[in-house]
Amino acid sequence: MRIAVTGATGFIGSHLVPSLVAAGHIMSAPGSEGAPVIDVVTGEGMPAAFSGCGAVIHLAARNHVLKENEADPLAAYRRVNVEGTRNVVREAVRAGARLFVHMSSVKAMGEESEAVLDENSPCAPKTSYGISKLESEEVVMQEAGKSGMRAVILRLPMTYGPGNRGNLPRMVRWAERGWPFPFFSPGNLRSMVYVGNLASGIMASLERPPAEPVSTYILKDAEDHPTADVYAAICRELGRSPRLVHVPATAVRLLGRLSQNFRTVTASFRVSCAKAEREIGYMPPVSFEEGIAKTVAWCRRSAS
Repeated sequence: MRIAVTGATGFIGSHLVPSLVAAGHIMSAPGSEGAPVIDVVTGEGMPAAFSGCGAVIHLAARNHVLKENEADPLAAYRRVNVEGTRNVVREAVRAGARLFVHMSSVKAMGEESEAVLDENSPCAPKTSYGISKLESEEVVMQEAGKSGMRAVILRLPMTYGPGNRGNLPRMVRWAERGWPFPFFSPGNLRSMVYVGNLASGIMASLERPPAEPVSTYILKDAEDHPTADVYAAICRELGRSPRLVHVPATAVRLLGRLSQNFRTVTASFRVSCAKAEREIGYMPPVSFEEGIAKTVAWCRRSAS
């Protein structure tokens, strides 16, 4: 099948496209060498890139920004993640694509929860990014739902792996310097997904497209882990002993008021991928230990 992938040269795309090619799909990867460049906001280049495609996988987005420079962050997120998605899904319909796969985020559901959330849990996004992702899902439901094209929405927790420059590589640098890492409650469990497992989930949605016109799935690793265990696994790969410092609950609450990033690290946020396992046969092939090992190896190579 001919497949168009927006954001093909980004973190997820760089892992997904080789998997699609290996499976025998013909790629239209805008922005890659020799391929047309598209602009999801203006729509430039999309007709040529999507022509003849049976499926469109939409990865391009304005992702979570740690140091925000926009005067109106929500407007900036909406311009790319909401209106850009509207442009992409409409062009996919015009091109005659039979399936649209849209990358969303568990941040569309919220930032923390003591309960294990699934696709039926209420959505209460707290950040501009999360709001824009929930609105992008609504766009896909509206546009695909009235067109006859099937759509799959994939919600992702923190995604890690070679090429990612988010929180986990920061933890690697922290461990390399031998700094003590703040240890919180053992109940601080968070769901994560290794990028190879995510690619496997996307492949599953192509191989076993759901019967419903629009279906939403959560993808994650097989197990959830406390932040302290993630740091300890990183240290093991570096051949270091983890230095953990217990932080009292009162300090956690105080720092949580001061820093959204600190709240993200310390709060529990667990999700379930049972629906994806049941309906599209999703089975994450890469273990947590293997995913951490590959990520740490990449961090060390990229730093040298």
